[in-house]
Amino acid sequence: MSPDMELFSNLQEPFLYLFFIWAFVFFVIDFYELNSFRRAVSFLRGAAVFSIVATVSGTAYFYLQPDLELTPRAILFLTVLNFTVLSSLWRFLLFSVIGSKNFRKKVFLIGFCKEAEEVIDKDSLDYEITGIYTKEDVSEKIKKKIKVVSDIFKVKEEFEDAEILVLSPDIKDDKKSIKTIFSSFSLNIKYMDFSSLYEEITKKVPLRSLDEWWFLENISRPQKRISEMVNRALEIVISIPGILFLIVLFPFIALLIKLDSKGPVLYRQKRVGWRGTEFVLYKFRTMRFLSKKEDIPWREEDKEEVTRVGAFLRKYHLDELPQLYNIIRGDLGFVGPRPEITKLSKMFEKEIPFYKLRYLVRPGLTGWAQINYPPSKNTKEAEEKFKYDLYYIKNRSFFLDIVIVLKSLRTIF
Repeated sequence: MSPDMELFSNLQEPFLYLFFIWAFVFFVIDFYELNSFRRAVSFLRGAAVFSIVATVSGTAYFYLQPDLELTPRAILFLTVLNFTVLSSLWRFLLFSVIGSKNFRKKVFLIGFCKEAEEVIDKDSLDYEITGIYTKEDVSEKIKKKIKVVSDIFKVKEEFEDAEILVLSPDIKDDKKSIKTIFSSFSLNIKYMDFSSLYEEITKKVPLRSLDEWWFLENISRPQKRISEMVNRALEIVISIPGILFLIVLFPFIALLIKLDSKGPVLYRQKRVGWRGTEFVLYKFRTMRFLSKKEDIPWREEDKEEVTRVGAFLRKYHLDELPQLYNIIRGDLGFVGPRPEITKLSKMFEKEIPFYKLRYLVRPGLTGWAQINYPPSKNTKEAEEKFKYDLYYIKNRSFFLDIVIVLKSLRTIF
């Protein structure tokens, strides 16, 4: 074997492991998402983060293994550079092609509703909303993005290239218009329920689709007892190293909190969890202890109330370490809807339809709603987060949990 081939053979396996790690980093920083290439700042930030992580991980991999007998400084640097540039260029070109309108299914909406505007604004790799038939007034913003037709006899003329017809919930009672439009198109055209289109594009469930039938079709199904037991066992096993880490750090964090401000080390708050049961959530205290405000469940947070130590703990999510105790107890899982404050839960149950569906699954440290929407500050925002919770409850699986955990790492790091 020639020296060059021998060198290649020696480097092939180590770099194969690194490429796997780097592909994982690409996933965490959203380099497999179309939108990451549409915003220059986001793209450049992601490329910079990857370069740093790839260099550090590569250096650690080679230099912390004395038995490897490889110190490819120049090769590692060149590989990181080539991987960053070529992978970024390849993804940019790929998404430029598959993200073009030629690869999307052309959708025509029949009828207009509030959720329709949201679907029109959302970028999708699979669907392009080409037009809409409605007699209602729509905003100029929508008119600039798609064709809007109010004359039912011009629908076929304007949208003969439509591939999918989607019926809005608000027009279902207008059977005459529906029949006229449907008869205008070929029998080969596909039909799609609006709720399904909305869910595929936004990755959340529209509240207007919720009723008893939706519950029976999507939620009311026998629990997979073995699967639940395995998930619970995994949560406990994974939590044990975290608990040991917490025990080591606890005296130091507790001392810093005490020296920085008066008050208890741990912050306790009543939350509503699985099956609507109430439990006490534990966190390291990050704010000044103001007992007068303890009964106010929902208020704008004053940054001046956050302590110096608290700001540090929040930055690195160390304030949430005591929640590992809640996981061991069974109050929380790693993935699930955010456990809401008791008083807010009671309020949301009255104001948000079907809100109690959140209690069908165990709440979690992180979740689909948490990675897709910021913390809610009013009922309207809480309702929006609930749509994401419903998507998770309907589609939850081991794979989706893994995706959520990986996406959560982006927030931490």
